[in-house]
Amino acid sequence: MKHRNPENVIKVAVRDRNAKRLPMKGYDRAGNCYEVDSVSFLKNGKRFLPVMGEFHFSRYEPEAWEEEILKMRSGGINIVATYVFWIHHEEKQGEWNFSGSRDLRGFLNVCKKLAMPVWLRIGPWAHGECRNGGFPDWLLQEDFQLRTDDPQYLELVKIFYGKISEQAKYMMCRDGGPVLGIQLENEYGHCGGPSDRTEGLAHMRTLKKLALKAGFDVPYYTATGWGGAYVAEREMLPVLGGYVDAPWAEHVQEMPASRNFLFSAYQQDENIGSDIGDSNERELYFDISENPYFTAELGGGLQVTGHRRTYPWPEDVEAQALCMLGSGANLLGYYMYHGGINPDGAVTTLQESRAAGYPNDLPVKSYDFQTCIRESGEISASYGRLKKLHLLLADFGEMLAGTDTYFAEIQPSSPEDMETLRVTARINHREGTGFLFVNNHQRKRRMEEHRDCSVRLDFGDRELVIAHITVKSGECAVLPFLAPVGWKESAAGQGVPLSLDRSETRWEKLLPEQTNASLLCRVGDRLFFYSDERHPAFCWKGAPADFVVLSREQADRAFRIGGHLYLTEHTDSCLIRQEGKLFLISKAAEEELTVYGPAGAPVKIAVRTEIAEVTVHAELVREQKEENGIILFREYQVQLGRIPEARLNQLYLEADYLGDRAEVFVDGRLEDDWFTTGEKWHIALRRFGYPRKLVLRIYSSSCPLPNPYGNQVYYDLPAEEGCELREVKALPEYKTEVVSGR
Repeated sequence: MKHRNPENVIKVAVRDRNAKRLPMKGYDRAGNCYEVDSVSFLKNGKRFLPVMGEFHFSRYEPEAWEEEILKMRSGGINIVATYVFWIHHEEKQGEWNFSGSRDLRGFLNVCKKLAMPVWLRIGPWAHGECRNGGFPDWLLQEDFQLRTDDPQYLELVKIFYGKISEQAKYMMCRDGGPVLGIQLENEYGHCGGPSDRTEGLAHMRTLKKLALKAGFDVPYYTATGWGGAYVAEREMLPVLGGYVDAPWAEHVQEMPASRNFLFSAYQQDENIGSDIGDSNERELYFDISENPYFTAELGGGLQVTGHRRTYPWPEDVEAQALCMLGSGANLLGYYMYHGGINPDGAVTTLQESRAAGYPNDLPVKSYDFQTCIRESGEISASYGRLKKLHLLLADFGEMLAGTDTYFAEIQPSSPEDMETLRVTARINHREGTGFLFVNNHQRKRRMEEHRDCSVRLDFGDRELVIAHITVKSGECAVLPFLAPVGWKESAAGQGVPLSLDRSETRWEKLLPEQTNASLLCRVGDRLFFYSDERHPAFCWKGAPADFVVLSREQADRAFRIGGHLYLTEHTDSCLIRQEGKLFLISKAAEEELTVYGPAGAPVKIAVRTEIAEVTVHAELVREQKEENGIILFREYQVQLGRIPEARLNQLYLEADYLGDRAEVFVDGRLEDDWFTTGEKWHIALRRFGYPRKLVLRIYSSSCPLPNPYGNQVYYDLPAEEGCELREVKALPEYKTEVVSGR
């Protein structure tokens, strides 16, 4: 058969990677051994490819920590990363606060209860869109050099680390706690720090010594490695990142097409930290052959700024993560995965702002990040998009972590190339298995549709043609395949030890030789794929395995819990397992779940609860004008009817308004705020004790926050100008136990 697009060729050759163990090792209390080599993490000698999601404990109410972490787990997150912001805990020198949302020990106890590993990011400088990058104001007034080995600075860091250690006592994994890894500093040498590289590396080593002395004895240490940052190799692992846009960019124009949507070896996002970093420093100053390709800051979303209201479409987030994975990443780490809300400061507000010397203004309270789980706790469409990749990694991560990465012979000429098919292959030579990654999405561009095309994998003496690939503009795919028959045996002669053990035979019996449908996950020995093609193509070496093909949209709504795959009806619904019970969290009082087991036809489970109706009334009570008569803001009093709290898991107030930004006050206290993006604002009322009365203040779009760009504001989504509340309504959310046969 003659295949179209013969230029789609990937040449495959066995490589002797000679993976080198790095001097990092540790045990948990159960005796599991954690190591790392130049390729991936290892647990008890086996490779693993984890998924890490950022969630800031001090930016969320503690009574909700458990449920939010369980939502993250259901989304495929198996490590929670969190910053410890110095200013959140010692805003006034010598006055430490670890209460309420700042209760680090309480958060670690929740993670321990849920057996959720933690990556603790202890700074001391963090950034994280926090005031002063997390440094308290009083620290900036001291007469010594910050972020150096200045003895006076180090003495204060010792105290800070000591206080964190008190909170984290017996919380290291060796003691049975959840803390598996520590990150030191952030963007050090790229965003701040000395210009002398030797001095910077010495400081990073000093910080590690201080951390170890404070009791942070864990298997892994990391440091951000992009933009020429300082990474003390063999003492800490470099981690990279990428964002689909740059809301911190110092202009109000559209960004050029990003390289993050191309497949390329060990890539970094050149825009990270470009607001406060050295824009001329783009090199990686560590040996990429000696370090695994890890990411810790893949943008699960984007935080808005006063002058840039960018919006991360779900397909942006999915395609960027897929490109990093297809390029060889062996850790997917998202920043942020879960949004939050800043705590109140005792002296100042705690957000990054121009008033504090930074080039961006951010909301005082909101750190929503437009990410997978919003500041409100709601599930976004990006959650389901990424969950497809995470389900794949949960079942095939060990296989993927042991792969070599191969790029197509013909690459796109630039990110603006909308025609060249973007593909890469990751092949596990020991297992004789591989995955073809296909991306046909570029943010804010329309790519050419590829229909019935093919990719030829050239193994030298053999080839495998993966045919009938169709990807529409905006789509991406992960297609499994098996190496050609006999090729493993010939590869063995090239110095790669290959043996046909039972696990290899099982994969050959389970996986198709090739298919044009994306692999999702397994339930027992039943495979789940997804495709929008009417009749996806499958080629099996022997008898076909038991498999199910879902649509892309169904796959977005799939949750694998226990030995079953559940499909919800709604994209923003979520299933969690808590205290041994299965719960559906949904805005729908009635929902039907489709449930697949390891065999047989799917069954339907109806989930019903009593409807809760809450009335809302709003009226204009005040407006303020400038001297020239232009409206500065309007205030609306919102009155809610009886709130049946016992029937609710959450109650959202949806505000549809025109304006530059908005704030909500309860009893005269600022509780939350929002920079207009074109989305409707959802305010989670449970965290404020379900108030019956509140005030919405809406600032006119004709009076935006001042900025150096002529006070212009960039928007991705359409945003009408004005200053009015168009509509406000209450959206109940339910948490209902799922009972089989109900």
